[in-house]
Amino acid sequence: MHGDMSSWAFTRRAFMVGSTAFVATLMGCGPEAGGAPTDGGTSDASDAPDAGDAPDPTELGNARADSVYRIHPAIGMARLGNADPSQFFIGPEIPGMPPSNEAPGTAAPPYKVDGLVKPQAARFRVFEYRRINGRLTPVREVNLDTPGVARIDWTAHLANRKASFHQFNGLQGERTTPRPLRNPTVTDRASLEIDFGPRSVSGRSHAPEEFRVGTGAAPEQSTYPRRADDSPVIDYLGQVLTDNAGRLIVLGGRGVAAYQAERAPALPSYVNNDGWFDDASDGPVTATVVINDNGVTRSVPVDAAGGAWVVVSPPTFAPGILACTSLYDLLFDLGVRDIPIPADNGLYADGGPLERLRRLHEDFQPEGAEEFPNITADFSDEIQPLMVTGYNFRWVTSLAVGHHESLLAPELTEESTTGEAARTLVFRYMRPPVGATIASGPRNMPLLLGSDPYTTSQPDNIRMQTLSRTQIGLMRRWASGHFTPPRTTPRPKPGITAHGLDRAALENACGGAFFPGIEVGWQVRNPALYIEPFRLNLAGMSGYTGETDQPLRPGHFTRQMALPWHADFNDCGREGTNGWWPSARPDDVFLSADAARPVRWARPDGRFPDGTTSTHKDMIDYWHMFGFVVKQGDVFLETERAEHIP
Repeated sequence: MHGDMSSWAFTRRAFMVGSTAFVATLMGCGPEAGGAPTDGGTSDASDAPDAGDAPDPTELGNARADSVYRIHPAIGMARLGNADPSQFFIGPEIPGMPPSNEAPGTAAPPYKVDGLVKPQAARFRVFEYRRINGRLTPVREVNLDTPGVARIDWTAHLANRKASFHQFNGLQGERTTPRPLRNPTVTDRASLEIDFGPRSVSGRSHAPEEFRVGTGAAPEQSTYPRRADDSPVIDYLGQVLTDNAGRLIVLGGRGVAAYQAERAPALPSYVNNDGWFDDASDGPVTATVVINDNGVTRSVPVDAAGGAWVVVSPPTFAPGILACTSLYDLLFDLGVRDIPIPADNGLYADGGPLERLRRLHEDFQPEGAEEFPNITADFSDEIQPLMVTGYNFRWVTSLAVGHHESLLAPELTEESTTGEAARTLVFRYMRPPVGATIASGPRNMPLLLGSDPYTTSQPDNIRMQTLSRTQIGLMRRWASGHFTPPRTTPRPKPGITAHGLDRAALENACGGAFFPGIEVGWQVRNPALYIEPFRLNLAGMSGYTGETDQPLRPGHFTRQMALPWHADFNDCGREGTNGWWPSARPDDVFLSADAARPVRWARPDGRFPDGTTSTHKDMIDYWHMFGFVVKQGDVFLETERAEHIP
């Protein structure tokens, strides 16, 4: 994880572990203390690399037709919810911070209304880029309040292609022959796909346009599975609307699982269940800025590197507790190791929010003892957040209860023999990712299953989850004493910026393990799909084995996920001494601040129909009734659980 520790994900109870000086440092880092992430959390609206050269966004005059326009976040995250769509909330937009609770959305928490889960919306903004010192640099957000902007025309396209795709089985399809198709006896493959076409909106506070049967510009081109009476199995994937400044808001579906036959088919698999459908989705987002250029109307579409993507996934039931490797961490690492850095992009210039990524990219050594031989790790930005995340797992899995206090020990920052020994001990517990080595030690953390856990021929760092290569490389530098001391002064108060939006969307999603995953599967880590770090190439081609002529299409990144998602969500609780994604789907939770031990998250108050352990069908029926784990004072506790389940 790169960036400041968030006190949204940290607790004052943890402060008691360290010395007074270390505690004071921790308390000065989070947003509640006025801190901000290093990349994107500045107080103005500019990501310019050098504030001295960047124009004041309020003095830029009219938006220009010769500027470049790009959408942020580059990948937005919406989440399913079965409450009325009008009850949506807008997801986090500032790194390390919870949702802002701005209109037109509602406040979160609470995450439910009348016992139903609120959908999380993804909001997209357009930023104007101009050349500063020869580099394209975002100088401001443009919206309908910006001088010279006559209109912003948005188009989004959601689809679900799970039922027509290959069966999921670990890493098959990434570099080896994929599994057979789901629903193999259906010859009309399009009839298995839920695609109601694109939807377009513009203007201020545009009313919702639904992804629904019989709507859109060309309803006759829609595809969707039908029952025997010709009714749609799934008739709604979400909607698009705008806020009062003309920004795009995308909502997903209701968390539905449905079947095509007269009677419910069996649900034998955690991931591949023929005859079933759900309403998760994903797809591209594009925009055209219409500019009034001295009385002449000019339409300027976002450039080739300016389009975005939206993913609609299940809710995260522990918002504020992050994965040990978030989707942001994963894509940051992908940029460090595998994706070329655009030379003309000011975000990567000295002083820019992604300067660190560029420097790590330049220093990265894929072979040898040190990934970053010339880098000094930043303790506050690059090490401390990982320690806090490991500590906070205690609130969502019993695997961490009674452990991990040492991750906050003050000696981890000391330049002493004791400090070196403490850092070395923590580092040697880490499981090295593919390509990395750790000489000795337990090497068994995190205690999470990986992207191919049941194939015994796979190495340990494939069967089990690891940190990213960048994370482990920076930890290696820290462990050997090459790190900056903890920050002692708070950062400026955070604000909305271009890359800050990218990061805020991704850091709350899981970057592994991909078996199959929570929000997206392993295809998201294919560097060939990116036009630059964090930015998908909307004109790119699928990297799935056997799809040499298949372009990216709506539904691409959710198609290899579990069908229906509820089946895997049910099964991905902890297995013995290992977990899956407890930050998104908790294993165990605390009911009160003074509780001696946690209880199982997916528990009945009496009995489920088939016993005390939930089944795939139980999760379909009751998923929205389980609680959210939310920060309350110094602790994270289960809230909003239904009064009785089932």
